[in-house]
Amino acid sequence: MEQNQQVILSVKRTVDTAEGHLLNYLQTEPFDLGKLPEVVMLTLKQHWSPFAMSADGVDGEPLRQRAIWAIQQLEAQAALIRAVFIEPSVVKTETFTSETQAQAQQANGVESSIHQTQTEEVQALEQIDDDEIDDDETDDDETDVEWIDIKPSLEMQQINKLFGIG
Repeated sequence: MEQNQQVILSVKRTVDTAEGHLLNYLQTEPFDLGKLPEVVMLTLKQHWSPFAMSADGVDGEPLRQRAIWAIQQLEAQAALIRAVFIEPSVVKTETFTSETQAQAQQANGVESSIHQTQTEEVQALEQIDDDEIDDDETDDDETDVEWIDIKPSLEMQQINKLFGIG
């Protein structure tokens, strides 16, 4: 009976190095991706499996499909990094005190304040909206905010799935 040959990968790094910190982080099973060996293999597949398949003589549609899969995985990872560290995907909400609430607060002697926490993206959108409105068409009720229904891209859907959202 023929035994399956195994390829063994062993990685050791000093704990107080960047690579040691990375391996320790991956051992915490981030995003429920599995234990360290599974995460390492997934990462290797994403980066190198089309090349390995090609080197083994695979071509045509199977290689094309693997390349598409790898690209999608890498793009999803890039989008995740971008969303978390470059352009936070969690848009801070705008909180407006309605005109009725403001009047009630003033009637009760409470100082009215409008709390607005906005990201630069929201501010940029508002600036565009302000530029498009003529001065004679301005609305007296500045608490009205119209939100555009934005459908998430495929990569954002993949990120949401990775985080278990929606």
